Amino acid sequence: MGGGKGVYNEYKDKIYIKHMSGPMFFGFTSRFQELIKELDPSIKVLIIRMKKVPYIDQSGVYVMEEAVLELRIKGVVVFMTGVIPQPLDMMKKINIIPGLISEEFLFKKFANCELWLKYNLKSINERLKKL
Repeated sequence: MGGGKGVYNEYKDKIYIKHMSGPMFFGFTSRFQELIKELDPSIKVLIIRMKKVPYIDQSGVYVMEEAVLELRIKGVVVFMTGVIPQPLDMMKKINIIPGLISEEFLFKKFANCELWLKYNLKSINERLKKL
């Protein structure tokens, strides 16, 4: 799975890492929805690595919103790493960020996300119950 072996190896039954690549537009939507529906019920953290996503259009951002809502219902916390300006702006426009994904759960680098998880993973479920 690339970087993040420490926390990932310790909690691999609870963490899923998804590498996104290329623009997120209409054609991407059904594949992403399938991934969310097929996610193992034991997963509690989804890390979406976005550094290779240069662009997201309206349909892509609405699928992302729907997916994050569905994940929250299932008790899954979503983190994002490497989000570049255009996708970030689109997600802020419809309030995915900070409405559904706290800015605290956005990281420029995966290593920073891993470090945060290392020290905070056990308290995530309590935080979710308060949202």
